Amino acid sequence: MIPKETIDKIFDASRIDEVVGDFLPLKKRGVNLLGLCPFHNEKTPSFTVSPAKGIYKCFGCGEAGNSINFVMKHENYTYPEALRYLAAKYGIEVKEKEQTDEGKRIEVERESMMGVTAFAQKYFSENLKNHSEGIAIGLQYFNERGFNDFIIEKFQLGYAIDSFDALQSEAKAKGYSEDVLIRTGLLVKTEEGKVYDRFRGRVIFPINNISGRTIGFGGRILDSSKSKAKYVNSPESEIYHKSDVLYGIHLARTAIMKAENCFLVEGYTDVISMHIAGVENVVASSGTSLTTGQIKLLKRYTNKVTILYDGDAAGIKASFRGMDMIIEEGLNVKIVLFPDGDDPDSFARKHSAEDVSKFITEKAKDFILFKSDILSEEAGNDPAKKAAMIKDIVQSISLVPENIDRLLYTREASQIVNIDEQLLINEVNKYRRNKLYKDNKYVSTEIIEPAENISKPQIILEESNAYNEKELVRVLLNYGDMKFCPKHSGLSLNIDSNSDETIGVALFIVGSLLVDEMRFEEDEILKKIFSEYQEAIEQDNIPSQKYFVNHTDEEIRRSAIDLITLNYQLSENWEKMHKIFVTLENDNKVLARLVISAVYAFKLKYLNKKIEELNNKLKDNELEAIAIENIQRQAMSFTTSRNKMASDLGRIILK
Repeated sequence: MIPKETIDKIFDASRIDEVVGDFLPLKKRGVNLLGLCPFHNEKTPSFTVSPAKGIYKCFGCGEAGNSINFVMKHENYTYPEALRYLAAKYGIEVKEKEQTDEGKRIEVERESMMGVTAFAQKYFSENLKNHSEGIAIGLQYFNERGFNDFIIEKFQLGYAIDSFDALQSEAKAKGYSEDVLIRTGLLVKTEEGKVYDRFRGRVIFPINNISGRTIGFGGRILDSSKSKAKYVNSPESEIYHKSDVLYGIHLARTAIMKAENCFLVEGYTDVISMHIAGVENVVASSGTSLTTGQIKLLKRYTNKVTILYDGDAAGIKASFRGMDMIIEEGLNVKIVLFPDGDDPDSFARKHSAEDVSKFITEKAKDFILFKSDILSEEAGNDPAKKAAMIKDIVQSISLVPENIDRLLYTREASQIVNIDEQLLINEVNKYRRNKLYKDNKYVSTEIIEPAENISKPQIILEESNAYNEKELVRVLLNYGDMKFCPKHSGLSLNIDSNSDETIGVALFIVGSLLVDEMRFEEDEILKKIFSEYQEAIEQDNIPSQKYFVNHTDEEIRRSAIDLITLNYQLSENWEKMHKIFVTLENDNKVLARLVISAVYAFKLKYLNKKIEELNNKLKDNELEAIAIENIQRQAMSFTTSRNKMASDLGRIILK
């Protein structure tokens, strides 16, 4: 384990401009550096590096982080690997200290499980090449499918002898414990205590993690017995979580990044046959429904996914939800449908590598348009089916993040399903608004318009106190360690407006909320950040911006960087209301007004919410007179405070 003091040295020594500059060209742009983002395709540079803040952010795809995060993302390193890489770059010696007894135990157990799966992989491979049963059944099967020795070795294919204790006996003879064999799923233990081999009489497909280590197995039976499952797979274990694994990813990741696209298939043999055909940017979901974990794994290497299907319409429809999940993660999805009777495996075995690539390129179709075709044909002229079809298509289009893309999909889908474009636009907008209301956040969402209105973007605002929470944390992160004079604001908030004394920004914001017993209620991540400021202030400390940029909590780190690098532009109305101009925020007078206005805005919304809650309580006909009087008194107090603040801000309260 790398000691904390060494990690701190690595963080202190690492210069974000030097680290990123090792991998891509950067050009000076003001105080920052600009380049093309390495994490998504773009022609206009939007990847910004801030040496002063020690962070990077792409305003195109949203990727952001510090030096460690960049190396982890770009090189697909683990956290310790990234630390060692930067330590070597800056000449920092890494002396790893001993782990705790518990840490050692966990590491030993994990390595024991990895060790036994590595043994099993070699054991199965040896059976395939050297055991008479493996040669006669397993090797013959693979050879019939066109798998040569190179491919068999590349995918570490094997064979499990048709015996209840063959693997068990060999493993125990090599010193592996029964407990570890059971925990990895290689052995099965019955309720009666009987132990036997899980994989028997099957060809074996090892399942590897991203670094190529074996973590599980898939076994296929070759006889036609209906009493046995066609496939048997390793169960979930400490080292194998099937929802986070894609078959073949360790062999495909470089090809995926090079091709800027990933082909997604269903089974093991689909992947292998595609490799034989010369197509290596391919992975399989291994017959399971696509999961969020698998999609996020793909997203590390590409933002484009092409799903390869056989002609089974029922199977395709069943996978629509998985495709929607891919779209929701911001990836571009295309579909290739193979001719009837073919799947990626059989098609690849019957055609040359050139023909396979050509077919995929020519037949790839955007998922939403593909879905529109399928559902439109199925619905025919049935009104009920057509209504359900439109709802289904609208749901998919509404998940597309980019406004222009949604517009184009809506236009083409309207032609396919023969429905008025504006009607479809209205339905998409309604679906997005409903979803945003459910999320209960202050948002600014572009609503798509027909082409003739495209120059007039419409902004829909759904406001809760989430926006004001966000603004308070933004001010804390950017100016928390600065001081200001409240007198310069021209406003008052239970303070001496004539005093020339200064006060810390963080101390003022946190203290202002605590004195009135107000708290964050909308966003859990912002609530955590505010709580950390509160805890630090109670210990006479102010957390630095760097602390949050390098935070160990991924969600806190990302939120902090987003707020620090926010393309913050005040609306015309906001400028008129508060006389704040973003370019002057760190000016003492403007900062004073910014801080106090942010606190006022938060408190106004908070008080409005409490007043509304109290008014709702008064609707209870069973309340006793004394309870009604207490509620009215409390509501009046809140209303007086609210109106005083609104008056200071120059706002008019209409209710």
